[in-house]
Amino acid sequence: MPTYALTGSNRGLGLEFIRQLTGPSTNNTIFAGVRSTSSDLSDLKALIAASQSSQVHILECDTASLPSLESFAQHVSTHLGASGRLDFLLNNAGINAVAAQDSLHIGPADLAEHIAVNVLGPAKLVEYLRPHIRPGSVVMNMTSGLGSVERTKGMRPTKCATYSISKAALNMLTAHQAYDLGEGTCVICMDPGWVKTRMGGEGAVLEPEESIGGMLKTLGKVGPKETASFYTYTGELVPW
Repeated sequence: MPTYALTGSNRGLGLEFIRQLTGPSTNNTIFAGVRSTSSDLSDLKALIAASQSSQVHILECDTASLPSLESFAQHVSTHLGASGRLDFLLNNAGINAVAAQDSLHIGPADLAEHIAVNVLGPAKLVEYLRPHIRPGSVVMNMTSGLGSVERTKGMRPTKCATYSISKAALNMLTAHQAYDLGEGTCVICMDPGWVKTRMGGEGAVLEPEESIGGMLKTLGKVGPKETASFYTYTGELVPW
């Protein structure tokens, strides 16, 4: 029975992850992290009820709050037990709150917020769940093609400077985690594509079902040899 821990589970890509992981013929245990258990979770709860899965645990996990992240990890640890392995950690939650900012108009507080949520959150969650990230475990950090320095060099006009900087930092974090977690584990970052979600906004072209389906297919194929890699949802490698 594979085990998954997922942040940002109650909407967008996170909700689609839950839908596909609880689909027919699945037998997954899922720790579904949400920013607040007092927020609107009706879509998530309805999806879980329709799947008739008893193995989805909705837990508070605010990636901007270190106490919340630590509490989430403690709940996961209690369920897994001291010797339990977490098969997949999907650091999905993220923000792009000031898409209009360019590099000449970055707000210090905006950049700090994006680093806290998009970089420090995934870093600390891996740290807190370290006892359960073992040989065979896969960590996926949700990044963006906008975090690729190579792609940005050829982009005209450039986009979402504050967000892009945080995602480039997340990519570097991925490379460090791949080394620090040691042999036998796999740490990758993935670009979901321009998906039709609230964050994707106007102009998005990709359906969530296709994006998440592709990512899950890729996640099922990677292992220690692929650690420290940057993929698209199709499984193609992306230049750093």
